[in-house]
Amino acid sequence: MKGALVFIDGTICDDRHRLGLFGTNGFYLPANVLADKPVAGSVTFINELATTYSVYYAGVRPVDLSAITKKWLSKNGFPDGDVYLAPTQEERLRMAEGDLSDKKIVLGIGDRWDDNQLHLTLGCLSIIVKEYEGDWDFVRHILKRGTEI
Repeated sequence: MKGALVFIDGTICDDRHRLGLFGTNGFYLPANVLADKPVAGSVTFINELATTYSVYYAGVRPVDLSAITKKWLSKNGFPDGDVYLAPTQEERLRMAEGDLSDKKIVLGIGDRWDDNQLHLTLGCLSIIVKEYEGDWDFVRHILKRGTEI
């Protein structure tokens, strides 16, 4: 099955309630991460996406947050999918050339320019949505137009 790589923070996860804690241990405290809300419409859209694509999630988080991230995804109704975390862009690009390179990823969805850079490294269509405001109807429109994806 074709793969879709979806970035977490800012794309499908609204973590703004904890941004004041950035740079402190509290920012990644499990209770704080689990209190994040899904970006409006993201759960429905990603579940629709999962009917056609294998969904993979990527995040700019420490690797040791993998279990908490999976718990957050499940708790909020996102479909199952492998989670790839790396705290730096260099590590994410290495992931693209390593672990992600054999996943047949043809679509990437993120909210930042460096997400786009990773998508281009994978050689897939890159859709960048506005941070915390994913326009899922527009993404659906793009995907309907590109039926070869």
